[in-house]
Amino acid sequence: MKKILTILAISIGISSFAQVKEESPATDSIMVQDTIEPAKMKLSDKVGKLFGWDKEEEIQKLSIRIKTQKIAIDSMSAALSSKPPFILKTVKIPSISEEDSKSIKKDELFVKGLPKSYSSLSKKDVSNIAREIDRKIADLIRQRDSLVKSKSSKEVIAAKETLISELDREKKVIGLSGEREELKGQNEALEIEKKSLSERQAALKKYLVTAIIALLILALAVAILLQRRRIKSQDTEIEKQIDDINKKNTYLEYAARIIRHDMHSGINTYMPRGLSSLKKRILPDVAESMKIAAPMKMIEEGLAHTQKVYKNVYEFTNLVKSHSTLAKESIDAKEALERHLATTSYSSQVSISDLGKIEANELLFCGAIDNLIKNGLKYNKSDIKEVRIYISGEYIVVEDNGTGLSSKKFEKILKKGIGSESETGIGICIANAIIEEHGFSMECEGSDKGTKIKIRTA
Repeated sequence: MKKILTILAISIGISSFAQVKEESPATDSIMVQDTIEPAKMKLSDKVGKLFGWDKEEEIQKLSIRIKTQKIAIDSMSAALSSKPPFILKTVKIPSISEEDSKSIKKDELFVKGLPKSYSSLSKKDVSNIAREIDRKIADLIRQRDSLVKSKSSKEVIAAKETLISELDREKKVIGLSGEREELKGQNEALEIEKKSLSERQAALKKYLVTAIIALLILALAVAILLQRRRIKSQDTEIEKQIDDINKKNTYLEYAARIIRHDMHSGINTYMPRGLSSLKKRILPDVAESMKIAAPMKMIEEGLAHTQKVYKNVYEFTNLVKSHSTLAKESIDAKEALERHLATTSYSSQVSISDLGKIEANELLFCGAIDNLIKNGLKYNKSDIKEVRIYISGEYIVVEDNGTGLSSKKFEKILKKGIGSESETGIGICIANAIIEEHGFSMECEGSDKGTKIKIRTA
């Protein structure tokens, strides 16, 4: 979680604060005392910072210092609890003076008046006892020096020196007790500061999580806005394309109307009537003598072919009309194709097996197959060019012995639409459009031995 928050914090421009070198914890009371104030100063500086992952490091450092000070406090407590009692040697010398005897008794009373423990005393009382011990030590030093100068009993001098040493030790115990209480107070303060720092760190993490969630929501909103803008741009482009298509469809429908109506008069009325009138006026023997019988026959066959093409175009352009449906009927596919190919010059190169009956528009269906036949004969380098049409399962197969068209190139042609003049694209695309309009489908199997166009009619 910290790594994730750190990375995200960096991403929104929050830089990490400088890391502070961790100091070695003190192992005795003097070292602990020396490190308390610097630690507090550094802690105060760092608590003022609201951001940065150094808060966790600070908490760890505080924990180490608190633990170290607790060890020192425990050591002091053990030392204080094991404080040995004062043992003053009782001086029993027959020749001791009465004054020395009173002095020694006075010393014993002073020692007996010292408390056994300082933990229950106030700081003021402990300070007063320390001053009394200082005065007593100074007084004992003067007495010892005087005894030495007067060459008094060595045992009395030794008793004074022993008491001086014991009082020095007692003074150190008082100092140690005071230091322990001070460390306890400082430890409590550090615990409070640690708790406060932990709370601020928890608040910081909460704020960071909230900020990250807000940033994610903002990023999501921006992404949605950009996506909507992109979709709007795409919608505008699609609408433009639809307008272009509608415009082209209008032109195409207009062109189809011209073909269906305006060309109809010339192909199906004027030209047939003119040819019929010409044949009535020019008798066969006259036509033979004028050597125009053959040209007139070519005109008649050409007109028949043009009328057949017109019918195909008429049916095909009907599909351009909006809400138009394809007029279909049950036809014998073989007979329909044979009728269609009867007037062509390549009918002898096409063999048709029994294909059964299908529901189709005869003119358009035969026109589509005718396109495939012409492709198979045109793109063919065989000595004897031929096309076979037969049934294979649920397919009508148009197979040639030409150069072969791969299924990959076939799909490319259909995807591209109409190919260039040097390609087979236009015939295949027109055939595919008609086949699909019937609800059929078309696929290709190519090899070096030719092409199989398979039409599924089921």
